[in-house]
Amino acid sequence: MIGRAELSPQDLDDIDAFKFRMVANLSRTAFGQMRKAFRRRLDIHSLYVVTHKMAMLSRVMPQWEDCCPNSCVAYTKKYKELQECPVCGEPRFRLGTIRRSRRVFCYIPLIPRLKALYAHPESIKELQYRMNYRSDGSISDVFDGEHYQRLLRTLVTIDGRQLNHYYFSDPRDIAFSICLDSYLLYKRNRSGPSAMPIVLQLYSLPPQIRTHLARLICLGVIPGPKAPKELDSFLAPFEDECAALAAGVAAVDYLAQEEFELHAYNLFPLGDIIAIEKMLNIKGHNGITPCRSCSIQAVRNVTGGEKTYYVPLMQPGGENTWDPTDLPLRQHSQWAETTCQIQAAPTKKMKNEIAVESGIKGMPALGRVGSIDYARGVPWDFMHLLFENVVPNLVHLWMGRFKGLDEGVEDFILSKKIWDQIGEETVAAVKNIPSAFVRSLKNISNNQSNYTAESWAFWFMFVGPILLHGRLPARYHAHYCDLVGIIKTCIEFSLKRDDIEHLHQRIVKWVEEYEM
Repeated sequence: MIGRAELSPQDLDDIDAFKFRMVANLSRTAFGQMRKAFRRRLDIHSLYVVTHKMAMLSRVMPQWEDCCPNSCVAYTKKYKELQECPVCGEPRFRLGTIRRSRRVFCYIPLIPRLKALYAHPESIKELQYRMNYRSDGSISDVFDGEHYQRLLRTLVTIDGRQLNHYYFSDPRDIAFSICLDSYLLYKRNRSGPSAMPIVLQLYSLPPQIRTHLARLICLGVIPGPKAPKELDSFLAPFEDECAALAAGVAAVDYLAQEEFELHAYNLFPLGDIIAIEKMLNIKGHNGITPCRSCSIQAVRNVTGGEKTYYVPLMQPGGENTWDPTDLPLRQHSQWAETTCQIQAAPTKKMKNEIAVESGIKGMPALGRVGSIDYARGVPWDFMHLLFENVVPNLVHLWMGRFKGLDEGVEDFILSKKIWDQIGEETVAAVKNIPSAFVRSLKNISNNQSNYTAESWAFWFMFVGPILLHGRLPARYHAHYCDLVGIIKTCIEFSLKRDDIEHLHQRIVKWVEEYEM
């Protein structure tokens, strides 16, 4: 990247104006109005000129890929020459034009930005965290995990071809994860337009800063209005760069004043449940074999006409009871084996039957480099799993609002009058708590619209145990507090290995009691 000393006064003004727009969250329209209002005092180029100038100065040139207007696919890899979407049939180009695409996906290359990190002394020192990390026997970072430790003893593979160097064999190798999570635009409901950012988290940075917004690397945003059908087609440019980084790209270490081969490896794909299902190419939560980590099979209430599948440990009638301490875990090789079976099946019906039975539809995305374990190397995201699913569902169960289920012969549903009191006490409880701990909480009884994962976590761990004491029957309150203890243990910064096994036993016990 070019230093400020090499830039012209006009370039510096443009960059400062662009930084002001980003920091102040200024819209494109407001930026244009500001230029017009102060044109006699400020000489600032248009936003179009400024962004393109910054791309040239930083040497990070966007890569534009045609995509479906409904975001079904990007026209990469096997779709590169298609003229219409293979999913919805929408034409690729505008009517009356030959090569003018109806929608494009902007991919911002990763390699030049990783190389730029080694052009700055401070970022070079920060990237030495992985090299200097020493385990004390506890689980404190991803580098203590089995997956990373196994990669240290594994030769790098690209497209099935084994190279002659090991993963993370160079102290300057970078570890990262890709993060995918769709979000709704304009605060719409579930039917509104959505988009999916592609974000990288650098594990080579210290954990205190690696999740800061300024340290995350955005590779682009998959445009809406709908979620992508073929996620791997949008990730193709990123996968190509992963392969190049696994082989090694030429870079310069500013501190050492030497050239070296820069390697970087994707440790984990992270994201919400839907994004990971698309990335792993599995049937997912609505399938008969829904879990990405094990091969337990789900059941549904056929007589009641229900379509939702559930995975109880003890299935109706006492058949196929699963042992939670010895579940049939998936293996990384199952994806390739199942894909071969699907391809060999003579009819479409038989192909679908194999996919339904196994839960696997085909090979996942990001498979060119062998650094990802599909079965054990795709973590369950704690925020989505607990604070956006289990926790609100449990509260709704106590309210009598969970999918029409009643309490049967039990007595865990509290009346609306009690919940209204709890809601008022919730608002009063957090009124004087500094915002650094939690944002203001609305009445949980009648206004959950602004409850984020952070809100649910704070209420469930710190507010709920007190407000539900004496209101929720004792055995349910004790069971609830057991889950609070499990969650608090899970979010500890460091755990002893013995604590992991004890935590496993506590989770098994909680689930078994929940089913009772």
